[in-house]
Amino acid sequence: MIGGTAPQSSASDAQGVAIDTDVSRRSALTLLAAGAAGWALWPYAPRSRRDIPKGRKVVTYWEKWTGPEGDAIQQVVDDFNASQSRLWVHRVPVNDQDSKALVAIGGGDPPDIAGLYSYSVPQYAETGAAIPLADLGLKPDPSAYAPGVWQMLTHQGRQWAGVNTCYTIALYYNRSHFREAGLDPDKPPRTIDEFNDAAQRLTIKGPAGEITRAGFVHTLPWWWPYMWPSLFGADLYDSATNRSLFDSPACVRAFEWIGSWPTRMGREALATYISAFGRSFNGAEDPFLTGRVSMVATGPWIANFARTYAPTLDYAAVAVPVSSEIFDAARPIGLLECDVLMIPRGSPNPEAAMEFLLYTQQPRVQEQLATAHCKSSPMTAVSPAFMSSHPNRAVAVHDQIAKSSRAVVLPRCRSWKQYAILTQRAFDNVWLGANAKAELTAVNSRVQSLLDREADLRQRRGA
Repeated sequence: MIGGTAPQSSASDAQGVAIDTDVSRRSALTLLAAGAAGWALWPYAPRSRRDIPKGRKVVTYWEKWTGPEGDAIQQVVDDFNASQSRLWVHRVPVNDQDSKALVAIGGGDPPDIAGLYSYSVPQYAETGAAIPLADLGLKPDPSAYAPGVWQMLTHQGRQWAGVNTCYTIALYYNRSHFREAGLDPDKPPRTIDEFNDAAQRLTIKGPAGEITRAGFVHTLPWWWPYMWPSLFGADLYDSATNRSLFDSPACVRAFEWIGSWPTRMGREALATYISAFGRSFNGAEDPFLTGRVSMVATGPWIANFARTYAPTLDYAAVAVPVSSEIFDAARPIGLLECDVLMIPRGSPNPEAAMEFLLYTQQPRVQEQLATAHCKSSPMTAVSPAFMSSHPNRAVAVHDQIAKSSRAVVLPRCRSWKQYAILTQRAFDNVWLGANAKAELTAVNSRVQSLLDREADLRQRRGA
C-alpha cells in the first residue's frame, strides 16, 4: 500500500525472495473490495484460448489498453506469436490494472507479464512485487533508451521494466487562428510572456463579455496539474534528500501564474465557458478539434483524433512555453512519461515472459507501436522512415522533448499517486482564487509526511 504502515512480517515466494507483506497482505485486502467490484465487468480477452495452437506454452499478459491502442498492442502480440512456435502470448485487457495486479500478486496468482505505468516501478521494486530483469539474465543497456525513459525503467540502480511506448506533452496550436489574430503561425510562443500575449490575442469575447473562443485554458484538459512548475524551472522532489519541493519559490510562481488566468479572462465568463465541455476531450466535441480553443497542452495522441474528427485542421506543435530565463531551444523542457512492462513476482512463466519483453524492446517493434499510437519512439535510435512517414506531423517536436536532457520525469517515489492527487487539489483551489503560497505550503507538508513514512518503511526492511 503506498504510504501505508510498515509491514509486520515478510513472506518468501517460490524463488526464495522476500516479498513485502505491504503487498502480499495489506494491498490484497484493501484493494480486493475495489477489485471485486469491477471483476464482473472484466473485459473479454481479444483472443479466445480456443485459438491457441497445441503445444505452445501460454504467457498471460495483462494490459490496460483497449480500443485502437489495444488493437495496436495486439498486433505486436500477434507478430510475436507468429515469429516462433514455442510460446503463445495471450493478452487480457484489464481495467484498474495497478490495483488488480497487486491483488493478484498478493494472492499468489499474478499474470506472467503486466503492462503498468512508469510511476508503478518504485512501488513494485520496493515492495518486492516485481522481478528485477537482471535476475532473468538481462544485461542493462542504458544507451538503447532516451535518458529520461531509462530513468523510468530503473529504481535504486536496477532495471525493473521494459518500455511500452512513451509520450511527452507539447503545445498544439491552430495555425488558422494565429493568422486571424495577426500572429505568425511559423513563430509560435516560446516563453511565458509570449504565451500570455498570444492567448490574449487569440481569445474572442461576445458583446456581453462571454467567451466564444479561448486562446488557452489550463483546464482543457486538466490532467497534468503537476506539469506547470517545470515551466518555471521547478523540481517537485529531491531524491538525494527525500524532500518534497512543492513549496519552492519557482513552484509558487507557477501557481500564481495559474491563478492569474481566471482573473485575466473574467472568472464568471471563464467558468461558464469551461462548463460547456465536460469530458468532451479527444472526441468529436473536443474544444481544440472544434476550434473553440486555439492552443492546448496535450500528448501526441491528439493527432489520431484530429485525423478522425478534424481532418482539415491546420495545426502544429511546439514545446510548451517556459519562463524566459530558462528558455533554451536546443534543450526543451517537457513532461515525459511512459508505459512499462513488468514481470510480477510469482509469475508462472518468468523466462517466457522475459522473451516476449525482449521482443518488444526492439527499435522496429517500438516504432511500430509508437506509430499506431501517434507517439515518438522511446529509443535512442530512430529510423528515417519512422520520422518521415509518421502520422503525427509534430512527431519531431515530441522526439526532441523525449531526448532532451531537461525532459521532466515524475518523482521516483512510492507516494507519487498521492502526491499527484494533492497537486490537483492545490490547482483547483488556486484556480478558484486561493493563495498559491498557502496552498503549496500545506501540500508540501502533507507530501513530506508521506515521504518520511516511505523512508521509515525502507529502514525497517533494511533496504
